[in-house]
Amino acid sequence: HWEHWARTGRSPGGHWCLTGPVPSPDRPDPPRALRLSGLSGTSLSLAWEPGWDGGLPQHFLLRADGPDAPPPPAALVTSGFSLTLGGLRPDTPYDVTVFARNARGDSAPVRLRAVTSAVPEAPPPQWEEPAAPPGGAEDP
Repeated sequence: HWEHWARTGRSPGGHWCLTGPVPSPDRPDPPRALRLSGLSGTSLSLAWEPGWDGGLPQHFLLRADGPDAPPPPAALVTSGFSLTLGGLRPDTPYDVTVFARNARGDSAPVRLRAVTSAVPEAPPPQWEEPAAPPGGAEDP
């Protein structure tokens, strides 16, 4: 992964310096520490740490296999280090794959099996105005 050349330049004091070796652009390393950061009956939240980016800008692709997951080759893409999958079934296992991609190619995949919780998310409670007593409000 390393080019065998060095850059030269002058330091602020006027001395020549030599730096090296300088990495050449390459495919990124796989994401690290893939983990489940949250879940509900209909969603899974995942987080990871980026590996070496290969010396180029990278983004991450996430795929899930299981009931109601986006079908392959559909993949969710993010430049961040976390993502939430929604619209899933309660109490269901999903196999999640995350890999990094840059202009030189894809990293090796990282996999995680996660299970949504048994209870789907309840809809938010509806606020209802209290009913006025019959005949209107009375002041004491």
